[in-house]
Amino acid sequence: MAEKFYSLLTNIGKAKIANSIGLGTKVNFMIMKVGDGGGSYYEPTEDQADLKNTTWQGNINHVEIDNDNPSWLNIQVMIPSSVGGFTIREYGAFDEEGNMLGICKCAETYKPKIEDGSTKELLLNLTLAVTNTESVNLKIDPTIIFAKKSEIDQLRTDINAQLSDFVYQTAGGTSTSITLTMQTLVNGYFKTFIASANNNGAATTINGKKLYKPGTTTAPNLIAGKAYTVWYNQAGDCFFIKASAEGDAIAANVLAGKKFSNDNDTGLVGTLDLSNLVSGNIKSGVSINGVSGKASVVDTSDANALAGQILNGQTAYVNGNKVAGNMPNHSGADSPANSIAGTGAGRIYVRPQAGYYDGSVASYVDDGNYNPANIVSGKSILGLWGSATVASLGGVKIASGTITNIQYNSSNSQYYGTISGLSFTPSIIIMYYAGGIIQYPDAMIGVFCSQFVGNKYTVTKANASGYGSYLVDSTNIYNGGFKLPTFWGYYTNYPWQYIAIGN
Repeated sequence: MAEKFYSLLTNIGKAKIANSIGLGTKVNFMIMKVGDGGGSYYEPTEDQADLKNTTWQGNINHVEIDNDNPSWLNIQVMIPSSVGGFTIREYGAFDEEGNMLGICKCAETYKPKIEDGSTKELLLNLTLAVTNTESVNLKIDPTIIFAKKSEIDQLRTDINAQLSDFVYQTAGGTSTSITLTMQTLVNGYFKTFIASANNNGAATTINGKKLYKPGTTTAPNLIAGKAYTVWYNQAGDCFFIKASAEGDAIAANVLAGKKFSNDNDTGLVGTLDLSNLVSGNIKSGVSINGVSGKASVVDTSDANALAGQILNGQTAYVNGNKVAGNMPNHSGADSPANSIAGTGAGRIYVRPQAGYYDGSVASYVDDGNYNPANIVSGKSILGLWGSATVASLGGVKIASGTITNIQYNSSNSQYYGTISGLSFTPSIIIMYYAGGIIQYPDAMIGVFCSQFVGNKYTVTKANASGYGSYLVDSTNIYNGGFKLPTFWGYYTNYPWQYIAIGN
């Protein structure tokens, strides 16, 4: 005769449940015992208080009401793979006081152990018909977690659905009307996708909802082949792109050796060299790398128009364009050359300080008289040094005074008067007797004239006696003074006057 397998509530179990209904308490299923029936099948009875032969016991893992029958309780236990070496023909559920509330006769099952060469976990389910399932406390042992196959299948489905959000999906649709496969739309839900086309910063939607830069209403710049993470904002019913590398800076805009990122890539290295940075190339009121600007550069769409406002050999950035300067540096040694235009009319510049430009067109006045020949030699006007002398200006130098140191030269028995300290070499000298008691009977005017001819000075004596002329060596007349004879010793005790003329 074929064996029948079944489960039933024991008398103790019925009494416990009935009592719980009357008192409003709950019955707790705590322990599941497994036995071999004493070596063979037997028929469990309602008055049975324990298994015939217990081979293993453990905490009940799961108690639930059956989905198809609300009067049935499903009581489950998982026998771990590490336990085995026995046959199962009976198992029963016990409460916290050790009372067996329900028992089951099951098909003979061998639980292997590792030494048998096979091992497995074994899930046992005890189904009991209970008149009032609300009187049963549904409990799970928190130390043991297991799942049914249906739960695992559902979990697998849920996980696969979630994993699809972590896979970089290539965007569908167009560059500005993107379509993506999404699980749901809740606030903060994020998705990473690969752009399939450039949107060039135009207004863009994802699944019909607008896409913006973080916290703005501006569309981001999407580039084909690059991955972007977006998240859904429920309040605005839109998507925001996750903050990432953005910008239109290029290597030439960033200091040399410094790293930066833009719309195209990350970890880029700048090439901008500021070693030649000078204040004349920086807008007034702006400081770059500690250099304060002095240039007043106007805003213009024609960057080339500003080349003449930037020092020659220097560069500056105007409206994002690199401009090479061609403005002469009105400073230093070239200043005089820049102050005179050509060989005709002179040009007077209102020049800037060394290396400084105020943004205006250089001012100048044309005047032919602004010339080195019209400026005294050794003097400068607005940086132009003069070359004019008394002679170049058509004049002569004159000096006059008194000779008081008449000396006698015994080598030629001649009296000489000496003058020094003149600022020029005299070309004509007039000496005359200044008065006093005339010691010679002749009426002497006492005038001597000396004029340079060839390499000699011809000295002429003019007086009433008509004395003639004679020669004096040129060494007697020199730059800064002269030494000339007075002829008559009679007049050595009286002053002589002189007038020297030269250039």
